[in-house]
Amino acid sequence: MRTAISLLLCIIISFNIKAQTTKSVRLAIQKMAADPDLKNASISFYALDLDSNKVIAGLGSNKSLVPASTMKLVTTATALELLGPGKRFSTTIRYSGEIDTNCVLNGDIYIVGGGDPCLGSEKYVKHYGDFINKWSKKIIELGIDSINGRVIADASIFNEQMIPSTWIWGDLGNYYGAGPCGLTIYDNMCRIEFESGKKGDSTTVKCIYPYIPNLKFDNYVKSMVTKKDLSYIFGAPYQENRIIKGGIPINQKKFMVRGSIPDPAYLAAFELDMELRFLGIKMANTSTTVQRIKFETGVIEKVKKHTITTTRSPRLTSIINLTNTYSVNLYAEHLMNQIGVFKYRSGDNGSGTTATLNFWKSTGLDVEGMYVNDGSGLSRFNAITAKQLVGILKYMNESKNQKLFLNSLAVAGKTGTLRNVCRGTVASGRVKAKSGYMTRIRSYAGYVTTKNKRNLAFAIIVNNFNCSPFQMKKKMEKIMIKLAEIEK
Repeated sequence: MRTAISLLLCIIISFNIKAQTTKSVRLAIQKMAADPDLKNASISFYALDLDSNKVIAGLGSNKSLVPASTMKLVTTATALELLGPGKRFSTTIRYSGEIDTNCVLNGDIYIVGGGDPCLGSEKYVKHYGDFINKWSKKIIELGIDSINGRVIADASIFNEQMIPSTWIWGDLGNYYGAGPCGLTIYDNMCRIEFESGKKGDSTTVKCIYPYIPNLKFDNYVKSMVTKKDLSYIFGAPYQENRIIKGGIPINQKKFMVRGSIPDPAYLAAFELDMELRFLGIKMANTSTTVQRIKFETGVIEKVKKHTITTTRSPRLTSIINLTNTYSVNLYAEHLMNQIGVFKYRSGDNGSGTTATLNFWKSTGLDVEGMYVNDGSGLSRFNAITAKQLVGILKYMNESKNQKLFLNSLAVAGKTGTLRNVCRGTVASGRVKAKSGYMTRIRSYAGYVTTKNKRNLAFAIIVNNFNCSPFQMKKKMEKIMIKLAEIEK
């Protein structure tokens, strides 16, 4: 008799747990909204069962908030749909003029950028190899031993401004604030080697990698008791005199700080020029760029060019994988510009963002309150609702590119920017999403596979919380765990 009663109680308890699982998500988000740390905050949350198309829960789901890096979901999804997963971007070496019988090129060598975000990236060392040396050898194979001209870098496929107009000054000189260039090189990132002393001491800049001609720093960085890089760099595109402030750990001999390259196209031209000279080619003039010639003379002559060799990027799918898994701002901005090139033949932020918004409007998504100002989410002028993010996730779940898009996302507790999110919980391995973080902003958006293998899409954005970023992350993890625990 007792066994039968115990069994009945277990069945009742089990039923009640299952019956309340979706309700538990609603209770959890309401509890988070009532948290004193969020009394000044704005929250947008939405979760959808993709199998049944039923709403699981929502709170402020139509509220437009700053998404930070979850904006990359919008950019990468748009690029995948418009450009196609196999799209590659090319960098072409060309020459103008003629090669005479004395092995002299009476003309110039051109590096024509095609907006490849990855050229020379340490993430793709095997793909590109020593590309500068390869280019040089292809030039020499033409029988050239002297160039009565110069190396000219052409980055004109993209807008010369490079950075979106709504980025803040404090980001621009840092590696994460590197803007997209039509001839990007080395992730548009340099490393500054510092030496530090005791607490409060001044620091010394020892070296810059790679070597960048004329780049100088006014160094105000101090030695601090910290384990982190707390320095920050001020400097706009093309600005060779930069300021660096803040602090780095004490007693360091070789502490590396990452910054943005002022003029990536010029660096590419300079490096090819130096390699040609090293290999014995006589150069009549120093390297330059189309942008510099235009600034100096006000005009760019149209000349016939002959192709020497072409270097192609990895496939778009590979670039998107890195963009989403590791939240690479530069790649996202390149993709936004490439969307502009594809739709309007204009490689600038305005064209790309307009094309992106128009694309999602054409799919039937309600884009009212959706403001797209860049590709990476670094702009605080971006705004989107949780419901719109879920709408995009739902669309991609039904796309022919569904698997490619899903596989580009970081996995909770496992990979990328989510490797320390929900670790050791039921959500670990079940949540595939994009995270977002800036000062007073945290967001997550992606997919959840529940315990009983139901497929969900969710998005949560919180702006202006009063607790630490770590504490906010922990609060949001509870929501993702509740979603993963859902049983029906």
